[in-house]
Amino acid sequence: MNDVNTLYKVRQREEVLEKMNYNKFIFNGHFLIFLTIMIGAFALGYSNWLKDIPQNINYRLIFSVILSICSIFPMRTFFREADKLYLLPFEKHLTLYIRKALTYSYFNRLYLPVVILVIGLPLFYQLMGGKFYLYITVMVLSFIFPILGLMMKWFWLKYGLEIWGINVLLFIVYASGYYTTLKVGALSGLLSIVVLIALIILLENINRGTFYQWETLIAIEHNHKMNYYKFVNMFTDVKVLNERTVRRRYLDVFLKVPSPKKFNQNYMYKFLFVRSFARGKDAFFIVLRLLIIGLVLIWWIDQPVISAILGALIMYLLILQLSQFYKQQAYGLWPQVWPVSEGHVVKGYHQFLINIMIVLGIILSIIYILKFVTAIYFVILFFIVGWLTIDSSIKKIKKHQELLRD
Repeated sequence: MNDVNTLYKVRQREEVLEKMNYNKFIFNGHFLIFLTIMIGAFALGYSNWLKDIPQNINYRLIFSVILSICSIFPMRTFFREADKLYLLPFEKHLTLYIRKALTYSYFNRLYLPVVILVIGLPLFYQLMGGKFYLYITVMVLSFIFPILGLMMKWFWLKYGLEIWGINVLLFIVYASGYYTTLKVGALSGLLSIVVLIALIILLENINRGTFYQWETLIAIEHNHKMNYYKFVNMFTDVKVLNERTVRRRYLDVFLKVPSPKKFNQNYMYKFLFVRSFARGKDAFFIVLRLLIIGLVLIWWIDQPVISAILGALIMYLLILQLSQFYKQQAYGLWPQVWPVSEGHVVKGYHQFLINIMIVLGIILSIIYILKFVTAIYFVILFFIVGWLTIDSSIKKIKKHQELLRD
């Protein structure tokens, strides 16, 4: 038992240290500024919306669905590929390990339903009035459901069933528990707890004498790590994450084969940067997600000046996110296959950023003009910030090259 406890502590410590290392790059000055402005913009729009709440909308159902999704916690085991060989003979001694892993999984994701509950607090305070104690009951349920769900998920996977099945089942139980509590009464939510406990007891009895599904457990842990690395890759390079490519036929119009006069070193890297962005499986959607968040916030806020500042900040962050493409292409395979001067690489990168800035600026401008047609002149701010950000990025690259030559 001491060896099992030591094994878990070592792996959890490695996990914590890795996240602390990457958090230094995630929660940097740029991201914190963006996060602060985004929270402030959302709070401002939310407060204005609460003054005149639209009627005839089932907020209880919408809230229950969102909270249910956030209450389905992923199960972390820290299992690795070699464990299916070396830990296989010691399955019966891993009970303490699994218990600690489920506890870690619970506290590691508990912040998410708490955030949803805090956001929904002022809305339901106005809607429910004297029955606000029902919302307090939902808060209690949101702390109980996830831990029961993790226990049930463990026995479900141990029996060899598919992960999507338990997620669907938990969603149905959670959503019915939250919704009936808000709609009917506090006691109705207790039925969902009874159902979960009964299913846990049933699955535990069924699993007596069964063995761990090592392949499934290791695959789930691996996928969770890869998803985390993809998120971190938005802010810094992750060495263990391999860039994948995928064809998007709807972008083929932007990836036409260059004409013969442009098939030379002067246009080589612009073509490579554009193609890397359009075909990249992770980076393309990272930029797309940030852009969608920015567009939603611009539309959400009714203040033209604040929306313009927010749009300029989105442009700034999007250009910064594209800095990874310079490292990918300038220090990749192509400079060795077709060596060209560093000036051509920087020139291609600059052309790529200018094109991206124009596309992003047009998209942001269209949404802003549709929302604030009388303040159309503010859209020039998007392009000014984009141009200044590009100019700063190019200067940093040139300075870095000079330092390397020295």
